[in-house]
Parts: sequence; structure tokens; C-alpha cells
Amino acid sequence: TITHELVTPLGFIKGYATTLLREDTSWDPQTRQEFLTIIDEEADRLRELIDNLMDSSRLQSGTLSMSFQPLRLDTFIKEVSMRAHTRYTELQIDLNIEAPGLQVSADPTRLAQVLENIINNAVKYAPGSPLLITLAKTKEQASISIKDSGPGIPAEQVEKIFNRFYRVKSQNTSIRGTGLGLYICRQIIHAHEGKIEAESEEGRGTVFKISLPIESKIN
Repeated sequence: TITHELVTPLGFIKGYATTLLREDTSWDPQTRQEFLTIIDEEADRLRELIDNLMDSSRLQSGTLSMSFQPLRLDTFIKEVSMRAHTRYTELQIDLNIEAPGLQVSADPTRLAQVLENIINNAVKYAPGSPLLITLAKTKEQASISIKDSGPGIPAEQVEKIFNRFYRVKSQNTSIRGTGLGLYICRQIIHAHEGKIEAESEEGRGTVFKISLPIESKIN
């Protein structure tokens, strides 16, 4: 599976680059731009796959470095949402900040990686569904939930989605992935002394819940 996922973007990159380099054909600017866009997107995809494999390997060996610092969650979530909207212009993201000012000790890059992975999965597996991101406080924990209204995940698969290399079975065969994203997410959250879990009901969507220890509250 991993080999296939690596070869696919490489095949696109090689194929379109070779096509552009042909000396017996001239391409109009629009076609050339289209080919270059595909090359750029597939190169990004290849880099993402390699990064996931490297992160997975570092997590297995305990060598994934993190840089913890005080992080205000409401501001952080807004920034992640804005970046996601820039990437997916048609994606509707609603924010429900029930507990503003919560501060945790976190690695901003790694925590953003977790949220972005969940959002990316929602775009793939629940296309067209709006997302609701909620920030709340439960006892001494900051709670972040990301909810979609997509097709949901069968009950027998929910417990497996955080396993290394596990992928949710989908009728959409065009969905690509290695099954490493959510595994990496869980390990990152565990490194933050937190917890991540999923709840889903077929036909009614999926919600991912993240709990992190609160460091302080800023008024």
C-alpha cells in the first residue's frame, strides 16, 4: 500500500514533466499551466507522504522532537481554520468558542498538524459537509471537538482508525492515503499528555474529540 501511494504521485510528476519536455509538440499557456499545477500538487502530495513516513518512524523510535510553549487555544484554532479555508475555499467551518482564553503547553506546529489532518480527512470522507469546531472546558481539561455531517464510520471500524496503516473502507476508490495520519495524531496528543478519540454514527457524521491539560486561563 505504501509503495503504491508513493508511486502514484511520482508517476504523475514524471508523466506530465516528460510531456512538457517533448520537442515535437508545443503547448498553449493554459495547458502548460494546467500540467504544471498537477506537478506542483503531486509533489506536495509526495512530500506529505514522506513526512508521514518519517514522523511515523520517529514516533516508533521515540525521536520525534517537539518544542512546547504556552499556546492560547481560541486564537490558535481561528488561525488553523483560516488556513484551512484558504486551502479549501468552499469548505464551511463554524467556530463555537465556549471557553475563550484557555492556554495549554503545546508544540504549535504539531498541534496544528493534528487539527489539519482531521480537517483534511473530513474533506476527503465527508465532501461538502460543513465542519463545527468547538472549544470548551471540562474540569481541568481543554476540549476541542471537530464535527462533520458526513456519511460517518461503521461502528466496527471506529476503534481501528487510530491504528498504524489502518484506512477506513470507502466506496470512493479515488481517496488516497497511507493510514498513518490518525496514528500520528494520537501519538502527538499523547505526547501532550492529552487524549484523542472519535465518535461516529453512520449517516450522521463523525466527531473527533481532543482533550488537553489546561495550563492557565487568560481573561
